[in-house]
Amino acid sequence: MQIRRLLFSILLQLLLVIPVTAQEPASIGLSFSLLPDVPAAIGLGGPLVGTHDGALIVAGGANFPTPLTEGGPKVWHDEVFVLLPGAEQWLTGQKLPRPIAYASCTSTARGIVVVGGSDADQVYSTAFLMRWDADSKQVLFESLPDLPAASAFGSAESIGDIVYLCQGKHQKSDLQLTGGFWQLNLGAIDTGWQSLPEHPGPVRFKMSTAVQQGPGGEACLFLFSGTSTSETDQGDPRFHAYTDSYRYSPLERLWSEVASLPKLDDPRHLAGEEKFANERWPISASCAESVGTRTIVTFSGSTDRYILDDNGKVLPAAVRPQFLPRVLSYDTVTDRWSDVGRMPVAVVTTEAVHWQGQIVIPSGETQPGIRTPKVQALSLESTAAVAHFEALDYAVLGLYLLLMVAIGIYFSRRSSTTDDFFLAGRKIPWWAAGLSVFGTQLSAITFMAIPATSYGSDWRRFVGSVMLLPVMLLVIYCFLPLFRRLDVTTAYEYLEARFSVAVRVLASAIFILFQLGRMGIVLLLPAIALSAVTAMDTYLCIALMGLLATIYTVLGGISAVIWTDVLQVFVLIGGALLCLIVTIQDVGGLSAMIEAAQVSDKFHIFDWRWSSSDMVAWVLMVGFLFTNLVPYTSDQTVIQRYLTTPDEKQAAKGLWLNLIITIPTGILFYGLGTALYVYYTSHPLEQAMLPAASDQLVPWFVVTHLPSGVAGVVVAGIFAAAMSSLDSSMNSISAAVVNDFVGRFSAKGRQQDFLKLARRLTLVLGVIGTGAAMVLATYEIKYLFDFFQRGLGLFGGGLLGVFLLAVFTRRCNAIGALVGLVSGASATIAVAFGTDINFLLYAAIGSCTCFVVGYLVSLVTGGQDRDLAGLTLATLRDVRNDAG
Repeated sequence: MQIRRLLFSILLQLLLVIPVTAQEPASIGLSFSLLPDVPAAIGLGGPLVGTHDGALIVAGGANFPTPLTEGGPKVWHDEVFVLLPGAEQWLTGQKLPRPIAYASCTSTARGIVVVGGSDADQVYSTAFLMRWDADSKQVLFESLPDLPAASAFGSAESIGDIVYLCQGKHQKSDLQLTGGFWQLNLGAIDTGWQSLPEHPGPVRFKMSTAVQQGPGGEACLFLFSGTSTSETDQGDPRFHAYTDSYRYSPLERLWSEVASLPKLDDPRHLAGEEKFANERWPISASCAESVGTRTIVTFSGSTDRYILDDNGKVLPAAVRPQFLPRVLSYDTVTDRWSDVGRMPVAVVTTEAVHWQGQIVIPSGETQPGIRTPKVQALSLESTAAVAHFEALDYAVLGLYLLLMVAIGIYFSRRSSTTDDFFLAGRKIPWWAAGLSVFGTQLSAITFMAIPATSYGSDWRRFVGSVMLLPVMLLVIYCFLPLFRRLDVTTAYEYLEARFSVAVRVLASAIFILFQLGRMGIVLLLPAIALSAVTAMDTYLCIALMGLLATIYTVLGGISAVIWTDVLQVFVLIGGALLCLIVTIQDVGGLSAMIEAAQVSDKFHIFDWRWSSSDMVAWVLMVGFLFTNLVPYTSDQTVIQRYLTTPDEKQAAKGLWLNLIITIPTGILFYGLGTALYVYYTSHPLEQAMLPAASDQLVPWFVVTHLPSGVAGVVVAGIFAAAMSSLDSSMNSISAAVVNDFVGRFSAKGRQQDFLKLARRLTLVLGVIGTGAAMVLATYEIKYLFDFFQRGLGLFGGGLLGVFLLAVFTRRCNAIGALVGLVSGASATIAVAFGTDINFLLYAAIGSCTCFVVGYLVSLVTGGQDRDLAGLTLATLRDVRNDAG
């Protein structure tokens, strides 16, 4: 009673700290400051901007010394300004080769590449390099090959020594754009500019570009928005601002369309804004820069709105609104845009550059004809979360891992027979068995990969938790009675009694093969997590966890496995709940989190479209029904848990407990991913610092937001979850080998000999699992949870089909079961490699094919002729009725 009161008190306190009403959103964390103004009193539009050898260089540009509203002409400039780190004033006194503005610039290790540009008379195709010479304190110039065509208001980016140019306009008129795309290798400039495939969207200029990692970690060029101009028959201009976005892969030389700019309201509440309601937000002539490994931040931009009056005539510049100081961020991993804050002064037609731990935006145009000399700087250091896995965390992690080993040592004295080693003497209480089943299915895959999937997409995979209900009904009322009546050690012993020894051996071999692969995956995930938040090498982490899990499993057998499962379940659920509470508080409360998530459609579950390749409702329902059936009916690691209880009734209670826990924890883990999405999209600089791998999201949040010591406990829980899955596989494979192969085919041996063999096998399996994880660590797998589900479908479908034949049919025989098993596996492989059918359907296809083919073959070959008393669901009822 005291324990119940304590748990209730803790739960109540946790709930009380969650605000249940909407609060003010948390600070978005954009920390801007102002650097010394550029020495141009009224500012510059289209300046040349870049950095080299620690110097910030701003040169050229154009402005209106006599205001445009007074009819003043645009004047082009050739002054060069240099700002050195820590300086309060710009260095002046140098000139460009000619007055120029609106050129495309990109900073490289060799210098600032300046391409094209224009003056009062023409648009240029020239290119040159600006380099800062610290000894002479001068900017040096070096000619580069001319472009194939002129360009102004284009955009240049560089990846290593390769410079890319998206052409702007090639003449003073904005009409008739040509849209070229070229590259120049600075290491081989004699080859000149090379033509590349153009993006598939409409031709434009004033586009915004940046370089950031794309799929697989490749540095890619991203292009956003832009504009074009046309004329009516009366000669009036029409402006077309674009909201599409593209990614260019240098390796594939291929453009791909990515998420369009978001639909946003205009907070200025200008006259005529209703015409643009529910439209996407253009950012023409904005500047953009990458942050971290997955984020691009864009600053301000023109919408090309409010330029024409009701008669389609151009409004005077004086009555057009200022540009909006909106800052957007684009996440290359989730392919999503977010409105993340405001900059001090909205500017267009300038460049953003990385300099001294900041993104610097010098000068620019604030309104048609009006410039600013302000130099804005966004700090990237003061606002970004920093990982803090400290000495206390390491101590907690070490103690936790030692506790796992201590449990193994404790139970080693109780494992004197193979029955003890594999089934714990059938003395495990029902609640511990249920928690162990849950813990085995939970694993580090659930704790890290499921929040990652809801962070990157939505809740549609939550159907998998719900579909566990019909699975439990089938297992408890159809499969469990058969397994417990026969008093088996492995599930495959039942297949021999029902069919033949050949079916038993083949099924057991398939199980062993799958588990050998699974061990590597469940060990790799936490190793990746640890390497992301500490200085430890991934391979060292794998070796450490593999070694410790092997030690306590060899010593304590299934008893150590089950009781370490129980401990890690409490730690992981508590850790996930704590992360959720902290996240909800940081985004302004539960209501604020739900509202923000709903706006992004993060709670979407059911997609009722017809498709066999997408994650639509029927695919998820059918797929997860069969995918969940596989482990609970044919996987020794799960079945072995509900064979360790004293009797069938307690085993059933354990499975019911597993079901009761699974659905709420599904809500918890999917909710955590959604809450993290809301948090990080409102904190773009923190989002930018996230590890590139989605599966590292949760551990990264743990070490950047949870207190020291607490973070160590949660990370230790992740380790324990992985070790729990590994130890389950080791013990279950050992059980299968000893019982289904060695014990079945060898002469009668002593229990002590089999126990020694079991422990030696467990040791060997620990080495194999650790090695498999190290091999997998060399491959790039975006969503390891999906990868695991794909493997489960390939290997498990046919095996499930054999058990369905065994339990639900009387006519199926051994030949039919064998042919069905091979047919199910063949069908699954054919579908996997020959069609685009969703991988979640693999288990359904494999099991259904096995069932149908196996039954038909059995009919053709004469059906079943052995005594099936108590071996099928129907004959089990007959036996019970006879006994009654």
